[in-house]
Amino acid sequence: MNGEYADEQDNAIDDRCTTSIHASLSKLLMSKKFADMTIRCGGETFNAHQAVVCTQSPFFDRAFSNSFNFKEAASKTIDLPEDDPEILKRFLEFLYTGSYTCLGTLNEGRPSTPATMTSQEVLEALDRPPGVGFDIPNTQKASPQKQKADANPMSSTPGQQGDSSATLFGYILDVDADYYPPPAEREGQEPEEEYNDFDATTSVVGLEDEAKEYKAHDAGTEPRGDYFMHLRVYIMADKYDVPALRLLARDRFYREAELTWEEAENFPTLVDELYRNTPPTDIAMREIVCRLVGSRISDDEVRDKMRSVMTEHGEFAVGVMEYHFVHAMSNWW
Repeated sequence: MNGEYADEQDNAIDDRCTTSIHASLSKLLMSKKFADMTIRCGGETFNAHQAVVCTQSPFFDRAFSNSFNFKEAASKTIDLPEDDPEILKRFLEFLYTGSYTCLGTLNEGRPSTPATMTSQEVLEALDRPPGVGFDIPNTQKASPQKQKADANPMSSTPGQQGDSSATLFGYILDVDADYYPPPAEREGQEPEEEYNDFDATTSVVGLEDEAKEYKAHDAGTEPRGDYFMHLRVYIMADKYDVPALRLLARDRFYREAELTWEEAENFPTLVDELYRNTPPTDIAMREIVCRLVGSRISDDEVRDKMRSVMTEHGEFAVGVMEYHFVHAMSNWW
């Protein structure tokens, strides 16, 4: 008991230290004080600090290293003409505060859970996409013994009674959702809203209004939903190699998409943007939309809504149908 109590105390101290560090760094966000690098993007100039940015992003580390790029290293300035400055602001905000501002959420300084996780924990979490009630098909081919056992309902081989796994088209499936929960959830506690609640007294100036404006689409005719922002933050985090931000943006993307995708008329546009800007190897992110749509594709309205993007992106259509079968099978067990 004493050991467990000591571990809890150590964890609590670590959390407070992490929060304190990010609270201190947040004061330097967009500040010229101690700034030793400049980022130019979309007609805007951002002051930044190599000790903060380059230590978290290998891309910027290489860009400002003499051995890799003499121009940026000498001038301490880098141009990012292809990036959206609004997304870059969220990217930098995360590096300094451990979170980023989005609709209805003002980042007031408390770091998100991904910002406090170890590198190994983050990578493991990125390999396990959040679920929608059933797990992803495992790419491991089922053995002949496994397939034979699954065909025999009296067999006690895994995949039968008492086991959540089964086979579909010769592949092992797990019916239960399997993703990497935040620490509080892993300990059986009610998970805190680590991405939305912040308890510091200072705020990131200007980003709250910009987040509200970002929601408007076509002069405010239709709410885009936060998932566009989260997707773009995810893409930038992947481009500049910041795994913790990828994890935060991905999980926020999932939460937002799960709540709004059926009502949002622009969801097919989101899927199109996702598939155009992520590689086929980014299975975890793509499977989020495949799962959501696959669980409802039997609905006529959903099919009509998603038909064009399924026609455009064959991989998405295949993923949707695979998860439709998994969803149907999960209802049988």
